[in-house]
Order: sequence, then structure tokens, then C-alpha cells
Amino acid sequence: MEKEGASLVDRPRSIAAGEMLSNGMRITMARYGERFRRLRKAVHPHLQLKATEAYKDMQRENAMDFILDVLNDPTNHQKHAQRYVITKFFCDSFIVMVP
Repeated sequence: MEKEGASLVDRPRSIAAGEMLSNGMRITMARYGERFRRLRKAVHPHLQLKATEAYKDMQRENAMDFILDVLNDPTNHQKHAQRYVITKFFCDSFIVMVP
């Protein structure tokens, strides 16, 4: 694999998920090339250990809200889980709290 690294780095083409839904802007679906390198360069600083420290308080607050919501209204646990996931995504992506 070490000798064939250059030929193994690319992903198979994903028309539905990679091109139609995300217009090639998701790093997990991007094929190796200039766009992939630019996406990786944009994402890299936000995933470093120092940067993740900024997410701790937001994640803790979001997790406590989720637990309280489930305890107060257990019949809607799926709705609470969906809200938790969406809020976590926005917090991690944009470092903003979503009500």
C-alpha cells in the first residue's frame, strides 16, 4: 500500500451524495484533487486539540439540556435526540448556540 499510495488516495465517484446533494463541498465525499486539498485546509484548524477546547462548554450545556428534556418529557425522546444532534452540528460547525 505504501508504494501504491498515490493511486489509493482517491474515493469512488458518488453522484447522488457527493455531487447532487452537496455539490462536491463535503470533505467526506470529495474526490482527491484541488477541491479536496482546499476543503482539508479549511477544516484542519478547527479540528486541532486547541480548537476543540472552545466546544467543551457548548457541548456540556447542550448535553445537559438534552438530559433535562428527556427527563421532563420522556415520550418525545426521539424529538429531543434530533434536536440534540442538530444543535451539536451547528455548535460544532459555526460555534453558535441554536435554541
